[in-house]
Amino acid sequence: MPEVHYGVVQQAGRWRIVGVHLRFGSYSLRSAAVRAARRLAKQSPPGGVLHIQDETGELLPPERVGDDQA
Repeated sequence: MPEVHYGVVQQAGRWRIVGVHLRFGSYSLRSAAVRAARRLAKQSPPGGVLHIQDETGELLPPERVGDDQA
């Protein structure tokens, strides 16, 4: 099964979770969007890969999120 990729990006002043055929949520705080994206990624068998944009717009290195991580 292919791994699933999620991104947390800022669009129009709000933080959103994006992925293939996915645009989920609208968060005023980046931290809330990251927590929600981690929950989604952990539920994706065999885990997911999380791409997070920082407040300056730079995309951080991808992070693997799996069921075996807390």
